[in-house]
Amino acid sequence: MQRGFWLNKNKIKNTYPYISKDMECDVVVVGGGICGAITAYFLAKDGFKVIVIEKNIIGYNNTSISSACITDFVDDLYIKNNKESDEKIKRKLCEMKKKANVLLDEILVDINKQEYLKKTDYNILNTKMFQKGAFKNEAIVRNGLGEKAEVISDIDYVNSNYSLVIKNGARMIDSYDFTSKIFEYISSFPNVYIYENTTVKSISSNYDYTQIYTQNDFKIKTSALIITTGIDNLPIFNLPNVEVYKRFSVVLNTNLNKRICAKVINDIPIYIRNDEKGNMIISGIDTKYIFKMENPKYMEMIEKENKRKLKSIANKLFSKVEIADEIGIYSGNIYVTRDNLPVIGEIEEIPNTYVNIGIGSSSIAQMLIGADILRDAIKGYYKKEMNLFKIRR
Repeated sequence: MQRGFWLNKNKIKNTYPYISKDMECDVVVVGGGICGAITAYFLAKDGFKVIVIEKNIIGYNNTSISSACITDFVDDLYIKNNKESDEKIKRKLCEMKKKANVLLDEILVDINKQEYLKKTDYNILNTKMFQKGAFKNEAIVRNGLGEKAEVISDIDYVNSNYSLVIKNGARMIDSYDFTSKIFEYISSFPNVYIYENTTVKSISSNYDYTQIYTQNDFKIKTSALIITTGIDNLPIFNLPNVEVYKRFSVVLNTNLNKRICAKVINDIPIYIRNDEKGNMIISGIDTKYIFKMENPKYMEMIEKENKRKLKSIANKLFSKVEIADEIGIYSGNIYVTRDNLPVIGEIEEIPNTYVNIGIGSSSIAQMLIGADILRDAIKGYYKKEMNLFKIRR
């Protein structure tokens, strides 16, 4: 398995044991990535006895590859994706985006990562002149929803015809650093247990409790189970309407001294961000997951071709920027639903079992909302938002 950009940059900060005995708890969180960390954080703060299990090490796979831009809750164009949607749903999503920012602030203060409080503009770039009218309409919609958006004709260091700029519409974090700091913080709680190298082999569930069997034949008896992103677990729970794609990223070292967080609207969407050292992450070319991708030689072939495409896009967009070195090519899993909304809620066929799955490039904001919703659900209080994000909708 590849070692992602953010993990290489930070090195492994903390290690945790694998489970070595049978246990009981209030909630098991499956997945030690950014979603598992956020979910466990809110449960731990509310006093639940929480066990987190991760098949590898904390933050190893998708989290260490993520571009880690926390953008609008609905990051795609409202006009494009919600043309016929009810106005109340648009406003509800906008309210939840604001709520996600408040929840994130709470975490950042607790884990002493105030540098991530800083926001940056979010740019939706376009290289096609005929879409300018749609972008102007988009700015009107966003401003009507309380955002500060405007269309500008030129950005001096990017080759685009125009851009929709959402003022302070994004934050850029180091996803592995953020995740590892959350786990470091909650690991000091007496009600939290974190286990690495621990995989779910099977589960049995009834209306009183759920029992999880690990790959090394230990049992965890729990009142509730929450599944966060992890392709290995999806077949176990047979989630409908959720498709898995591979997203490819190339990291390039540049001399660009301005922070950029952007999405390029073109034939395929491309996501761009950089870090404080000039490393630019170009992500996209989402490809539907097939089992053949587990073959290293097959993946090597795909990655080679997609690296070429992503570097070509970078060179065209940033022809005025010096691109010095290639840091690496990475691929990770993203999740997609038909309506571009997350999957948050209870699995009806499996009592006491919930999912928190953010989708696409808005996933971190959605994970924050999901963690907040499920924290209340486990206490017996079901928020109305669960109807919007329920598994079968």
